[in-house]
Amino acid sequence: MIDRARLPKESKHWRGLIEQIDGVHVTQHPGDKDSRSRTLCRFTIPEPNTGGQYWRSDELRLEYDSESRLTLHSYRARESELSAVVSNVDEIKMFVRHVLAHYARRQAGAKKREKVRDFKSKAIIAQVKKLAKEERFDFAASGDTVKLRLYVKLSNYDLMEISVPFKQFEKMLPKLRATIQSLRELYAEGLRFKIMPIGRLPWDMEWIKHESL
Repeated sequence: MIDRARLPKESKHWRGLIEQIDGVHVTQHPGDKDSRSRTLCRFTIPEPNTGGQYWRSDELRLEYDSESRLTLHSYRARESELSAVVSNVDEIKMFVRHVLAHYARRQAGAKKREKVRDFKSKAIIAQVKKLAKEERFDFAASGDTVKLRLYVKLSNYDLMEISVPFKQFEKMLPKLRATIQSLRELYAEGLRFKIMPIGRLPWDMEWIKHESL
């Protein structure tokens, strides 16, 4: 229970306890100095290796309710607040440990996915290198978390871009050689092609639908 007659001391007391918890960053808000504020302390639980930046919506607020009970409040999303009654500082410590463990699992998963993407990228590039040496063409590659982009030089003026989604790696890799060979042959024979959004069809043209043929 919180002694409302000693709010400044209560706030200082709880702030000191929270500051001692590993993984916690105590924050401030001007509104907490208002005599009507129920907030005793604010803090965040920063994810390691993220620079420590945070939004106000990331903050946890230690407050007292209408029955002078200690409560912890957080925002899950805009205008979506979660709260729980807190009995002692050990419960807050346990909560912080759970959050940090969640961060650790998430970072471990991200590292694993990064290794898989790196492996797939190297496998794709190795195949293209072999083909480029055989067929004597230049290429470049870049990637993100979703796909690898291959840029194959067709001439001194043109190139083609091929996107290989990592999720379809096993399916696409065996077809990559044939795809590059076929498109380069078609280009050499004079065929030019583009892939565009369907909305780019000229306004004065209509589709010839196969059902009507």
